[in-house]
Amino acid sequence: QATEVPLMRPLIAILALAVIMIVSLRAFSRHPSLTGTITKSRPAFRASVLRRGLSAGARTKDTRVSIHPYFNVKEGKMDDFKATFGDFYTCVDKETNCFYYGFSVNEEEGVIYNRECYDSAEGLKKHIDNTAAVAGPVGDLCHDVKLEIHGPAEELKKLEDLAKDINAKMFVLDENGFTNNNMKPGKDTAVSIHPYFKVPADKWDQFVGAFEKYYEAVKNEPNNHHYAFSTNKEEGIVFNREQYDSAEGLLAHIENTAPVNEVTAGLFDSVDLEIHGPASELEKLKDFAAESGSKLFVLDENARCYK
Repeated sequence: QATEVPLMRPLIAILALAVIMIVSLRAFSRHPSLTGTITKSRPAFRASVLRRGLSAGARTKDTRVSIHPYFNVKEGKMDDFKATFGDFYTCVDKETNCFYYGFSVNEEEGVIYNRECYDSAEGLKKHIDNTAAVAGPVGDLCHDVKLEIHGPAEELKKLEDLAKDINAKMFVLDENGFTNNNMKPGKDTAVSIHPYFKVPADKWDQFVGAFEKYYEAVKNEPNNHHYAFSTNKEEGIVFNREQYDSAEGLLAHIENTAPVNEVTAGLFDSVDLEIHGPASELEKLKDFAAESGSKLFVLDENARCYK
């Protein structure tokens, strides 16, 4: 009997792990995704939940400012626009206030986006001045440009005149948002999901009240770079500035937050979803994108992370 105990321990551990995984998968299948369409789990979810990822030990409050430009490119001008990417990177390489900077492209929709973030309102202003000469000619390649600025209320206050001049919508960053400060300088290969929730006025406070539950769920995710809600109450839109180290990291996040999604189900009229990341990572997300109606933006291979 003394020799049976060591043999039984691994068996008990395996059975316990199996039970935990079955319970977790059943729980996920009962909870809707952001759009309420994802009802089944995948092996990628399970693998990513168990894998060891980034350290969240350096978590701090996120007070950064991001500008979100969506360029609607004229037909036949996509290659001309792409040819300017290098000029923008050359300019931004000289800046000291930028955290990350990279173009992403949705060929099907004819849209180019720029994923970029700065340490402050002043940092964003310096960037706009620095790239003005390069940005000017790009206007002739586009039908129009949709602009948003996301940041803390005190930073947005400093950008009010700029926002009016460039017709940018302002999104106030929630004060409980955080960054894990775990992006490494060099090539940017991160995956970001961009959810735009349309929230009715009578459900606004309830939705905002659920932010805390999401933060609590996400703060221990090992693959998260940053996570912060931002809001434009005037238009009834809630956005989430969130980013992950990989496709697996994003899928793990979706599973992890499924129970919280049950809390917010019915509190918004619609949600528009985009996923931005390297082509190799987006390939792993095609099934999820198809089921959730997410638009895919391929991140340029020269996208940078500065700090």
